Amino acid sequence: MNLQTSVLIIGAGHMGLVLGSRLKVLNIDYLILDKHKHVGDQWRKRYQGLTLFTPNKLNRLPGFYIPHSQGDYLTKDEFADYLSEFALHHQLAIKTNCHVLRVTHDGINGFSVFTEHGVIKAKQIVLATGAFNVPVKLFNGDTEFLQLGLEQLQSMNFKNQQILVVGDGASGRQIAKKLSDKNKVYLAQGKKRNLFPEHILGIKTFSLLKWSGLLKLPKNFNIAQFLKSRDPFPDTDINNEALIALGVDLKSRVVSVGDDCVTFDNGEKLAPDIMISAIGYKDDFSFIDIPKLYQDSNEFDISAAEKLGVFKIGQPWQHNRASGLICGAEFEVEKLLEKLNVLK
Repeated sequence: MNLQTSVLIIGAGHMGLVLGSRLKVLNIDYLILDKHKHVGDQWRKRYQGLTLFTPNKLNRLPGFYIPHSQGDYLTKDEFADYLSEFALHHQLAIKTNCHVLRVTHDGINGFSVFTEHGVIKAKQIVLATGAFNVPVKLFNGDTEFLQLGLEQLQSMNFKNQQILVVGDGASGRQIAKKLSDKNKVYLAQGKKRNLFPEHILGIKTFSLLKWSGLLKLPKNFNIAQFLKSRDPFPDTDINNEALIALGVDLKSRVVSVGDDCVTFDNGEKLAPDIMISAIGYKDDFSFIDIPKLYQDSNEFDISAAEKLGVFKIGQPWQHNRASGLICGAEFEVEKLLEKLNVLK
């Protein structure tokens, strides 16, 4: 496979698909690459029981129907199917099962994107790998207990196990809730979490946030900075009291993972059967082999990258609270189109 395109989009999540659909309408040459076998697999392979926390109306992709769900919120598989239908409806140019191994830039002719199936030449690159790219996890290779990361929880058919979930964000709390019916679950907590009510006056809170304009408030505004600092997420019966009622034992922060036990910051120790790391996600752009795009701290320099023709899209708080949400896709795509050289 040796191809050439004007805009190469890495990632066939909702941002990559919406961008591709816009470029197609504008008659701009593009190609979407995704490492998974099918569109939507990045959601299908996430942990069992995962649901979106935004109402279905806020999960509508531009120019497409409002997705429907069996329950109050879309499951990961329902949303995966929705993404697949969107790609099929728009007949998007996508190469799946195509893992990007390395990206280089020759300074003259643009980018060379090396994949398992050959090299693709591109004038500009868009990193649409999503807000939840690579799970972060604690690890000790010699433990006597089983260690699992979020990417290993597509099936969670555990029974009669002592399970420690490390990390009490939305994912950690959902996992603890799901596993508590057949197991003894411990949840290690770190910083204080801010949960907001699922409904206000009978209306889903996220719908009110969108209606009020708070989701699209520029990130440099004081109110937006306050929201970002608190980092709240909806309480779908995953608050501390609800989890305790289900039998979940709340623990303090994990400070070390030994061979046979885990130690918390209050000195307490626990020897679980299974430890699940749910402490968040990180970006991994190590496949971009362009030294001048990395600062002295090895941090990816997005300003230098954009000057060269490499852009991020769909990152949390890239422009506002909605940047990493599905409902922010249309706005983020339009902001990116202002930067792409193909429109100038």
